[in-house]
Amino acid sequence: MKKNIFKKGGHRLAGIPRIAWGEGGFTLIELLTVTFIILIISVLVVANYHRGNRSVALSAQAARFAQDLRRAQESALSLRQINGMLPYGYGIYVRQGGSSYILYSDNNNDKIYNDGEAQETVALDGNIEISSCLPNTASIDYIAPDLTAKINNGAGTELRVVFRVKNDASMTRSVVANIAGLVYVQ
Repeated sequence: MKKNIFKKGGHRLAGIPRIAWGEGGFTLIELLTVTFIILIISVLVVANYHRGNRSVALSAQAARFAQDLRRAQESALSLRQINGMLPYGYGIYVRQGGSSYILYSDNNNDKIYNDGEAQETVALDGNIEISSCLPNTASIDYIAPDLTAKINNGAGTELRVVFRVKNDASMTRSVVANIAGLVYVQ
């Protein structure tokens, strides 16, 4: 014989208490509050995500510039010929406020960048610019075989190039190169 799982009236399952109106569950205010908190957390995460992406792009650009400085050093050490001619040195030319920099070969031994010596123009990421270069324009020229560096245009013994995210002066990375050949990112 089957057991009847309903008690009198047939409206409740056996052993399961009935929830009266107004008892338990969530009110509309509680649901809206939880939804609002989740929304605020989501907005904060998305805002920080975009700032994080810009920071990564800035670090990558500074690292690429440092790598290009080392590439100029390597080209000078290897005595790499350009169009059958052996340049006197290799270097990089930068300009404050610029959106690119130039890798060049010093063809006339003046140890500065001149028109016609460019080997490659490297464009910066669209959101990044050279915010500071002491002085406003400078070139660093590496000369073989002892790999001495000549920093031109009054920069002295080191060249400091500061990259920044456009419209956010707080996000910067610096690349420093000195006449001894040391290159590092700050």
